[in-house]
Formats: sequence, structure tokens, C-alpha cells
Amino acid sequence: MLTLLLGILIIIVLPIMRAIDSKLLSDQVVGLYITLVEPVILYLVFWFLAFITSFILTRLYRPKYNQDYIIVLGAGLLNGKDVSPLLASRIQIALDFANKQFEKTGYYPWLIFPGGQGGDEKLPEGVAMAEYAKQHGAQSSHVLIEDQSKTTYENMLFSKKILQARDLNLANGLFATSDYHTFRAAGYARLVGLQIDGLGAKTSRFFIPNAFIREYIALLANHKVFHAICLSLILFVSIISFIVGNGIFF
Repeated sequence: MLTLLLGILIIIVLPIMRAIDSKLLSDQVVGLYITLVEPVILYLVFWFLAFITSFILTRLYRPKYNQDYIIVLGAGLLNGKDVSPLLASRIQIALDFANKQFEKTGYYPWLIFPGGQGGDEKLPEGVAMAEYAKQHGAQSSHVLIEDQSKTTYENMLFSKKILQARDLNLANGLFATSDYHTFRAAGYARLVGLQIDGLGAKTSRFFIPNAFIREYIALLANHKVFHAICLSLILFVSIISFIVGNGIFF
């Protein structure tokens, strides 16, 4: 629905508003409207391009096969107990890396599955993920479960505590998630003191537009104070420019 609503806004609503503005409002009012709206749109487009660039860079990242651990981030359970295809892809990319590292070095990294039990779930997500991983080839002796976290931030924070309890090198690890989520997840990792990068599982093509828009909105929301200040300054400068350019009050 998100992409549908965005398409309707761009293709139908905005042109209608522009036509109505041109017929019912004076040129000066329309000019003010454009002066205020266009900088906001350009600002949002700038940050969207920055987000896309960051996504591309994370996809190009190729970690070395010398990791001590991999944190696998959750994505919700189907029917309250089943691993979804999207979540399965996150687990699988962690398993693929772990198996490849074991083949090359003989060392199998610790796999950490964080995730508590939601109100509509029959078991903690971390437990469901760990069971799925074991059924698909994970070494049981190197599987760790964290079953209290509710958000990506808590996934990272509580996983860090598990790492510290086992005296593992915090800087020598990875996290596994969907490719569109790696940039924001890396921010949460650094926020809790984990200087690690991510493995990005490919996202189904049909879901990519919706996933990118949601992730972009979430990134803006994470820094809403910063963006509010920037937009306020931009609008202030735009209004002053409009007033001076049109000789208003002079």
C-alpha cells in the first residue's frame, strides 16, 4: 500500500493541486508555494540519494573470513512461530559465510540469534531462528540465543552483552540482515559500541520499492531533530529570499 499511495500522490494528487493553484490563486501565492515546497523536495531527494549510495557501498563490502561471530537480525515470525522467507534469507547468508569460513580456516564463528517474543508470537524469535539454523546445517555448539530484545537497537545491545560474557573480540564480527537494512543496522551497531559491518541478504524484487521507502522513512525518523532543524533553516532562507525577490514590505 505504501508504494501505491506514493504513486497516487505523484501521478494524480500533485498535478491536480498544481492545476488548482494556478487557477484559483494569485501568481504571488503560487510562487510562495513553489518557494516553500521545492527546497523541501530537493532536501528529501538529496538524503534519499545518500541512502541509496550507502546501500550500494554496503553491497560492495566483502568481509574477510576471520570473524569471531555473526549477529543475525530478526524480521518477525509468520503465524507466530514460523521463519518467513525474508528472515530465512538473513539466516542463510550467515550460514553460508560461516560454512565458507570453516572450510577456509577451520574456525566456525559464533552465531547469535537475538529476538524476544512479540505479543502475537508463540515463542521468542531468537529461539525460532536458532532452531531453523540448526535444521539447515548450523553447528549447534556455536549457536547462541538472545530472547529478550524487541528492536534492532536492543538486538545489538543485548548481543554485545553475550559477546562480552564470552570474552569475544567485539571488533571482529559481522551482523546479517537484508541488504536494504544494512546501513541503518550498522548505525545501531556503532551506537552500542560494535564497530562491525553487515552481510546483506538479497531482497525479493517485488518488495524492494516498499522496503527502500520504509527504510528511508525510518532513517529520517531516527534523526528527526537534525532534519527538523535543517528544514527549518532552509524554509527560513527560502521565505526571506521570496520576500526580498518580490519586494514585499519594501
